[in-house]
Amino acid sequence: MKANHSGFRKAKTMRSRWLPLTVLAVTILAAGGLTACSNNTPADSVDRILINGEEPARGLIPAAADDEAGIKIIDLLFAGLVTYDKQGQVINDVAQEITDSSDHKTWTIQLNTDRKFSDGTPVLAKNFVRAWKASAAQKLGATTAYEAIEGAEEDGTGNLSGVMANGDDKITIKLKRPVADFSNRLGINGFYPLPDSAFDKQGRIKKEFGQKPVGNGPYTLTNWEPSSQILLDKSTTYRGPREAKNAGLEVKIYADLSAAYQDLLAGNLDVLDQIPDGELPNSKKDLGNRRISAVQAGMQTLDIDYQTKHFSGEEGKLRRRAISQAINREEIIKTIFYGTRKAATDFIPPQILGHIERRADSNKLLEFDAASAKQAWEAADKIHPWQGELKITYNSNESNQPWVDAICNQLSNALGIKAVGDPKPDFKTLMEMMDQHSFTGPFRMGWSMGYPSPNNLLAGRYVKGGNGNKMGYDNPAYAELLTRAQAADTASEAGELYQQAQTLLLADLPSIPLWSPSSNIGFSQHVGKVTTDWKGEVAFHKVTRK
Repeated sequence: MKANHSGFRKAKTMRSRWLPLTVLAVTILAAGGLTACSNNTPADSVDRILINGEEPARGLIPAAADDEAGIKIIDLLFAGLVTYDKQGQVINDVAQEITDSSDHKTWTIQLNTDRKFSDGTPVLAKNFVRAWKASAAQKLGATTAYEAIEGAEEDGTGNLSGVMANGDDKITIKLKRPVADFSNRLGINGFYPLPDSAFDKQGRIKKEFGQKPVGNGPYTLTNWEPSSQILLDKSTTYRGPREAKNAGLEVKIYADLSAAYQDLLAGNLDVLDQIPDGELPNSKKDLGNRRISAVQAGMQTLDIDYQTKHFSGEEGKLRRRAISQAINREEIIKTIFYGTRKAATDFIPPQILGHIERRADSNKLLEFDAASAKQAWEAADKIHPWQGELKITYNSNESNQPWVDAICNQLSNALGIKAVGDPKPDFKTLMEMMDQHSFTGPFRMGWSMGYPSPNNLLAGRYVKGGNGNKMGYDNPAYAELLTRAQAADTASEAGELYQQAQTLLLADLPSIPLWSPSSNIGFSQHVGKVTTDWKGEVAFHKVTRK
């Protein structure tokens, strides 16, 4: 049967609808000033759109990236089998047609035959299959997306025996279980193709490829100066629906969004994808109609590693509950974010299938209740007395300090402890600490979904082996509910199962949901067609130079 790319998105319930939400999701690659092969005009003659960015934390190997900064660039350099329109509907890109069997376990993909990598080599079925198999074998970050494929382990690693290339233009995927919306996954970074030049003689993805990638997307990499800039030129070989409407992009890397905002006002930046929260009151006067806002399909959380002292077992459950109930989310949103956030009532944004609205019986642990918070903290103290400071670790380059400081004040007042912020220079540092399990308390985490299914967040973040599961959470009953939801044929059935799964999360609180973020975008008078994509983020390929 022909795949229904729209999934269940047309069906609605009173509390949810099927709409999309990166986040988010492995060797850290060092990069010198790099010049990539390009068929475009010389770098100094290209009139690029100037945009802000951060240093990619994991390099630019597609499946290895699980940070927003890296995925932002990778999505511009590569094209998948499908992409997504502004409403989150799946549309074909490299794929010409996608069909699935009646039991949703066998998927057949017919490719367009006119697609090329930026080095001129054709994009063939083997380029997808080889990339997926190597990514799974090397246990790269995005392997969670493969977990339903035959031959994959629960974390998506393994031999992916269910993936086969049938000639140059056809791919067959056999799944271990039914997944009714599997085609929705095929546009994320873990499913991008790689050219033959990406592999060594043993068939492994070369580390250096992440420093100088050759992609098949709307842009090609021209130059990368670490901690300074990334230059992208419009591809001369891309033929898909995301064709660039500009000559290229210059990604200026900032350690501080405030500096980026000042550059925007000074005319040294064309598009700022996030106005600093502290500048929101001034932005209307500063920018006038040169700003737009959109709700992001994501979730901000405080995560706590189960290996951390005081946060495992029953003691840990009580302390996570205490921290959650000691946070007045509504007050922070009003005073720090000027009302531009949506307080969490569960683990996914309010527009997503399976969302649970405020309900006293299931999600009261996400409501501010200082008395209950203090009671839970004292109960934990009876198990193992707390000593010292409670540190909340965060990256300081994204305007996180004000809300972290506000949370620390609330925790100190409600729990009778000393809570302090523990700033680190960037998210790359946080990710290194996650890998080393070196936190002593909560740490800032965010997730932006990569494909239009609630499973992307709920599995990627809270299933054992998920690339966003930095807490070590493992609940087989929860995982089983997600499996059943994926196989559901209707939105109402899937939505109910996702709600049941979230009820288990709300009881365990493996992480503490805070709020759904929003994009507050500013742009200069020199550009036009600044709009957002399905994730509520800037569609950079659509920006034009005036």
